[in-house]
Amino acid sequence: MKNDNNQFLFVTCVNNETYYEQCLAHIDKLVVPNGFSVEKYACRNSISMCQGYNSARQVSSAQYKIYLHQDTYIINVNILNDILKLFTHDPSLGLLGMAGCERLPKSGVWWEGKKRFGKVLEHRRTYSLLAFDAVKRDMAQVEAIDGLLMITQYDIPWNESVFDGWHFYDASQAMEYQKHGYRVGVPRQDMPWCLHDCGEQINMNQFHYYQKIFQEHYR
Repeated sequence: MKNDNNQFLFVTCVNNETYYEQCLAHIDKLVVPNGFSVEKYACRNSISMCQGYNSARQVSSAQYKIYLHQDTYIINVNILNDILKLFTHDPSLGLLGMAGCERLPKSGVWWEGKKRFGKVLEHRRTYSLLAFDAVKRDMAQVEAIDGLLMITQYDIPWNESVFDGWHFYDASQAMEYQKHGYRVGVPRQDMPWCLHDCGEQINMNQFHYYQKIFQEHYR
């Protein structure tokens, strides 16, 4: 399938329509670069994050794909121009995220890394700003990113045969891009680009199961 260089595709695995409606409402407010179009793809009844995301790859030719959680709301209305500038300036940049670590620790958990970059506005009981080390240039190169928002300019399959659940798909995909010779980065954000409305608790079922799989597969 030939890439459509002038199209952005937003991809979301959906099991809560209320969250997704809010997600779409924020997408609809974004400034679209001249000559570009925007599409949205909802992955419903997915058996895993990777499976859902791969289904979007198979039906869309959009070059720029933005994979985001249904409870991630983009608040930087110029995000499309910002990411387009980063990608066109650096063809080696394959994958962007809002937060990540410079060196992935042995645990495979990015937030346990010694040097972390990025900003995310988070809502649990109250709003709080997660702010890590400052990105001094346009982008900081990292080994792994968080999966709440992942942006690509090249298509690489998600490893659904190994990561057939809901954890470590993001670290896995970062590894896959680097295996293909692409860089992974976190952009400089003077203000956070997105809000993660993740609630009071995050489902950590099977987290350690997939952590062990990740360690065995990549380390």
